[in-house]
Amino acid sequence: MDSFQEIKSLELELVDPEIRKNVTRLQELLSDDFLEFGSSGMVIRKRDILDCADTPSATTYQLSDFEFKTLGNEHILVTYRSVTSDREIANRSSIWVKQDGRWQMLHHQSTVVPSAI
Repeated sequence: MDSFQEIKSLELELVDPEIRKNVTRLQELLSDDFLEFGSSGMVIRKRDILDCADTPSATTYQLSDFEFKTLGNEHILVTYRSVTSDREIANRSSIWVKQDGRWQMLHHQSTVVPSAI
């Protein structure tokens, strides 16, 4: 599997409700320096994600329109679009870094697309 396909699979894994409850897997997928700028405007760190892992979420996601850009030997930017089960559309971006032989998400941002667009 090439790096782009691997990262796409990892992005899909991170929105899987079962993975969102799996602290061990989340620790593997998120860099210790993980930082997210959420669509709510909140700044979210790895510890915040792990602390909420036991809180079930009914939201499901459909991801599409993936694009990838290599930022260096060990860094990849991925952009895509998401649609949630409550019909919220967002543009998303993530930076993935290869650490200790595996890809981890370093940064993520979600920006809600206004319904007027």
